[in-house]
Formats: sequence, structure tokens, C-alpha cells
Amino acid sequence: MPSQRSPDSETSRPVSALRHGWLVALLVFLVPASCVVVTNPLDDDDSQGDDDDSTDPPVEFRFWSPDFDDGDLLPAEFECGEGNPELSWEGVPSGTVALAMVFDDSSFGDYPHWAIYNLPADSSGIAGGTSGYPGTNNEIPDGASELVNGGGWAGYFGSCPCGGTNTYRWRLWALDEALDDPSSGSAASQFAELVDAAESASLAMLEMTHQYGPASICR
Repeated sequence: MPSQRSPDSETSRPVSALRHGWLVALLVFLVPASCVVVTNPLDDDDSQGDDDDSTDPPVEFRFWSPDFDDGDLLPAEFECGEGNPELSWEGVPSGTVALAMVFDDSSFGDYPHWAIYNLPADSSGIAGGTSGYPGTNNEIPDGASELVNGGGWAGYFGSCPCGGTNTYRWRLWALDEALDDPSSGSAASQFAELVDAAESASLAMLEMTHQYGPASICR
């Protein structure tokens, strides 16, 4: 004999499921939003002091002089026994321990005009008139050293050609270590030794040039 079902037995389960669904929906609705926390490991936390939101590109390593444009004529006020022009740089590479700068005459056998090395890594340039002929009150940065130039003194020797217009170069190295003093010898050999050492310790090197000549004393 078939079993008998109560009149509402066909709807008991659907009604129960419906009630259960409404209960779940009600509970979800009543749960405070503050209880749901999603942590993104890439989220910025500016409370740590370092804002990593910046989209600014890193500053490019640059080297220039406010007193002349790259490749142009050097003003006469910086020739021969006068003081040096102002030099500026920025964007020193990460890991730089010191900087070195060499100024020479590429038209005359790389004649040595000025070498200054072990400049502080956090420096941003050399003020005009910092170095020059003896007696011009050289005040180079602490920790830095200069070599004796082709004129016979330690410091800046300005462009001073008599035979025409020469091309001079300025090279700036960012170094991963400080440089030792070159061994004794001629100015040219010490400059060459310093350049070799700078190349070996180089993280980056920048170069600019200027033209000059003839010097006023030769006109």
C-alpha cells in the first residue's frame, strides 16, 4: 500500500530552504563592514617615513658648468693662471663612494691641467675660484686631493694655448672606492695613473669639452 503524505509534505522542504536562504542573506547584511579586512602586501604605508608612491623617474647622472656650454668657448676669465670655472653635477649613481675629475688638453697630448679626486660622494659640484695659481686661496672639499699640473703647481691651470684654438675635456667619474695617491713621476704620468685607477673603480663617467685659444698673453 503506498505511503500517505500529509497535504503539506510536498512544500515543507522548499519552504525550509527558502527560510534558510533569507536567514543567510540577513546575516550577511547585518555583519559590520569593518569586520572584513583585505590586506594587499603591495599597499603603501607612508607611516614608515618613506613614500613609495612616487612615480618620478630617478635623476639622471649629469655634469655641466654654469660658466660655459659643452663644446663652446671658455670665457677668458678662466684662462691660464686664473681660478677654475664653476662645475656642477647631480644624480650620482647608487653605491658611489667618491668622485674624481680630470681636466686636460686633448689637442696637445692630453696636457695635464687639473686633477682633483676623492671628492665626497654627496657633493654636487665645485664652486668657481676654488682652485688656481698658488696664492689664490685654494679651498677644496674636505678629503679631496689635487695633483700637480703641467704648470708645476697643485691645482687648476686654465687653458693657455698660444698656437690657436685647442679642445679641452673635463671627465667626471663616480667611483665605488676612494683612490690612492698616484706614485711619484711627471705630472703627465701621474694624471695617466689617476685616470687608469678611476676607470678601474668607475660606476659611471661623464665628459664635456670646451674650446679655447689663443690665450690673451699670446695675442
